[in-house]
Amino acid sequence: MIVRQTRDNGATRKTGMIAQDRDKPLALFTESMMSVLTSRTASSACADLVSLMGQTFPLSAPALYVSVQGMEPQVYSVLDASQGGDVDARRMIGERPCAYTRVLAGGHPPYLPSRVDIPLIASPGTKVTLSINPGVHEGIYREWVKYLTPAIAKLLDNELLMNMAFRDGLTGLLNYRAFSEILLAEWERSRRYRTVFSLMMIDIDHFKRINDGHGHPAGDLVLKAIASGLQGRVRKSDMVFRYGGEEFMVMLPQTGLSKARMLAERIRGFVEKMRLPAGIVCTVSIGISQYRDGLTPADLVEQADEGLYRAKGRGRNRVEAYEGE
Repeated sequence: MIVRQTRDNGATRKTGMIAQDRDKPLALFTESMMSVLTSRTASSACADLVSLMGQTFPLSAPALYVSVQGMEPQVYSVLDASQGGDVDARRMIGERPCAYTRVLAGGHPPYLPSRVDIPLIASPGTKVTLSINPGVHEGIYREWVKYLTPAIAKLLDNELLMNMAFRDGLTGLLNYRAFSEILLAEWERSRRYRTVFSLMMIDIDHFKRINDGHGHPAGDLVLKAIASGLQGRVRKSDMVFRYGGEEFMVMLPQTGLSKARMLAERIRGFVEKMRLPAGIVCTVSIGISQYRDGLTPADLVEQADEGLYRAKGRGRNRVEAYEGE
């Protein structure tokens, strides 16, 4: 009787485990689809998906790598960056700067160097890849992505269209429209919490001569090179915009005039030493303004423009901060 009961209990447990294993992929498929369909942004959807995968198959140590043309690569991983996550990220996207989101899904899953990469999207402008540890879960993941990929592609396409409305097509920088909206938000934040921020207006000196002497394609290469240089020389919290033509704007949250001036001098010196196509030598003039009580967003732009005007008038290749009359 005891033996039979033990066998029965064992069979029941085994049957339950089999049923549970069958339920896992079904739950993964259902919950992941719901997550994508109810997410407002691709970023939140990716984080939720990695969390769900990590909870369902902890040893798989999932990570999603999202690369969209004109945007910084995004990483969503249950791996701690210092415990294998950074190694996997470099393997997938190289040494490019990326936004690394650690997704907490319980525990510390191991990182196995022999990772399995499953492509979700591989189009000319968008690449999304799932990276997991090898194991029995691999087949389930491969089946899962067949159902999920169309939903992720649609979400990314919608977000990309929105992103394109705020991006400059040539340089990939945020555009004038984005600047206007972000400036208003930063102004309201500083007014409410009594913080400061600075604006930096940058203009390429004698840019018309570059276009006339080397052609517009060369001028475009100069704009792209300077845009890339600006992005590489500001903090993650700073924002670079193509303001129009050969003008750029840099927004520096939590930054006063003196620190903004130091950064501007570094940028001016960097551009002066840049090696540009066709042997082109280029300089920039920079005007700076700082938020103070009573100033409107329009005032700040006007004051940065006044600083730029003074820099141009005093010989170009200069930095001038607006400090009042």
